[in-house]
Amino acid sequence: MNYKISGLSSLVFVFFALAIAAFQLYKTSPLIGIIYSLSIPISFFIVLYCYCRKCPHVASKTCRHVLFGWIVAKIFKSSVPSKYSLLEIIFTVVPLLIIFMYPQYGLYQNKTLFTVFWLLMIVAVVIVRSGVCPRCENLYCVLCSNGNKKGGK
Repeated sequence: MNYKISGLSSLVFVFFALAIAAFQLYKTSPLIGIIYSLSIPISFFIVLYCYCRKCPHVASKTCRHVLFGWIVAKIFKSSVPSKYSLLEIIFTVVPLLIIFMYPQYGLYQNKTLFTVFWLLMIVAVVIVRSGVCPRCENLYCVLCSNGNKKGGK
């Protein structure tokens, strides 16, 4: 499968899952739904700045997630690929944990939406791991498992 198709389709699955979470939170409390909906782009911009900006694919315009590379190129200056610092990893993990874990209690109130959310997320992870990661050249990526990690150690 073409990496662009894999990258974009994985994002579609993730954003559908996040939309389901936002919908459920809006039903619970409109204010919580609004706060959560605002936290999604803020979290992604933090991740794009702290993590994606250092990916060699962004600099070479071959981003495996296509949209993320385009956003980074338009908004931020790409950085020289290098090992990620502990602070960059923290500023990547914490926003992602917020947007993926925060809605779990609200989602759990509706078992169908909870199940759909996690099925979409699992499908997205499978697509990324099978269609994006194997051809990724970011040797410094913490999740790199393509056996080509000579520069990232």
